Amino acid sequence: MPARAIAAAVGVLVLAGCSTLGPQPAPAPASSSGVEPEGLHLRAEGVVLDPVAGDVAGTDACDGLAGREVLETFDRAAWPDLDVSAGEGVLTCGNADGAGWRHIADGHTGDFGELAEEVGAGWEDVAWFAIDRALEQPTRVEAYRDDIVNYDVLVELVDGGAVERSWMVTVGVGLGTGNVITAFPDEQR
Repeated sequence: MPARAIAAAVGVLVLAGCSTLGPQPAPAPASSSGVEPEGLHLRAEGVVLDPVAGDVAGTDACDGLAGREVLETFDRAAWPDLDVSAGEGVLTCGNADGAGWRHIADGHTGDFGELAEEVGAGWEDVAWFAIDRALEQPTRVEAYRDDIVNYDVLVELVDGGAVERSWMVTVGVGLGTGNVITAFPDEQR
């Protein structure tokens, strides 16, 4: 085998082993024509949840990993009114008693499950979608404490273009670390 072919094969093998920890779904936007999908669906700030394309692992994504392991890094929008600059929202595996994905799973599976049941999705798909939308395109951002801000996004259950129900999903983020502390929905109507 020529040296060039061997080098190419080695490069492919090296790159094949490169991956980030955890799921990497991208939220599926509404069609470019702006037409909403038929039937019940969830929408947040103009983006529609696609539970197939946005399918993520549950808490098993952190099996065997330490709490500080980074599961995902999301883009985080600036909020000038609070002097919060743009950056990253870092979702760690965390722990059930404190913060991160394990905390969200332990304390808010049922909360996100309520939204998920409406559209035949998994709780983790809805949670991930809402965290991503809240951080990237928040409806509002509010100070919680000196070191924590809450990124909120309105998630709507839409049927035939009409909003049937809505929830404000809050994502708490530490200002010093950028770490996602928690995420939970609160029904609005």
